[in-house]
Amino acid sequence: MRSKVTLFLIFVLLCLPVSNAGAAGTGGREQTVYVIPVYGEIDLGLAAFVKRSITSAERAGAAVLLEINTFGGLVEAATEIRDAVIRTRVPVMSYVSDRAWSAGALIALAAPHIAMAPGSSIGAAEPRPMDEKTVSAIRGEFEATAERAGRDRRIAAAMVDADVEIEELSPKGKLLTLSAQKALEFGYADVIAASRSEALEQFGYTTVRVIEMELGWAERVARLVTNSTVSSLLLTLGFLGLIFEIATPGWGVPGTVGLISLG
Repeated sequence: MRSKVTLFLIFVLLCLPVSNAGAAGTGGREQTVYVIPVYGEIDLGLAAFVKRSITSAERAGAAVLLEINTFGGLVEAATEIRDAVIRTRVPVMSYVSDRAWSAGALIALAAPHIAMAPGSSIGAAEPRPMDEKTVSAIRGEFEATAERAGRDRRIAAAMVDADVEIEELSPKGKLLTLSAQKALEFGYADVIAASRSEALEQFGYTTVRVIEMELGWAERVARLVTNSTVSSLLLTLGFLGLIFEIATPGWGVPGTVGLISLG
């Protein structure tokens, strides 16, 4: 009788489903992941796009993957994205496909899970201007963001402040930039993945429906006019238009163009 009970229990255990959940996802059923590209200069148009995309993912009950390749950009825009990533309740992952420098590093660190491609890098977040107040503020932002995910705050500080020294990793006087391998070694990357799909799989998303998020027309315009190069050109055009208008009698096209450019 006892042997029959034992066999029955073994049969029941064998019939139970086996979970293959990863760090962020749950295997088995199909899951939806919203992929948000964070490419090029970090500007206010990009910040609006990322926030809209995260809101869409929340409504759909989907996870978010930030695919990052940037040299940096506006700190204001980066902090807006950082705050949106931290506040959302949906799972968020960062995938650094090439580089996450400067403001891009802050965005990448905001995600609880980070994947990096072989040969990619993260760091080099020296602020502009380099006055003590700005360096202190940005350093604090990086440290707080790293701590939220259980990462070493000193490493985050060394990415911003060249005065921070970490033995055998970051000599004093140089900003810290981590390769993918170094990031993995020091807990600033969870996995190294050659592709986005490989990163998702390593995070436990084996059966995935990917939604590629795209900029709307208003966000494209916002990215254009808030781009640092375009902003400088518009500023120059505005001043030239007003100078030309002052030098000529009456009010004409140059003055109008100048006011529009400065606006």
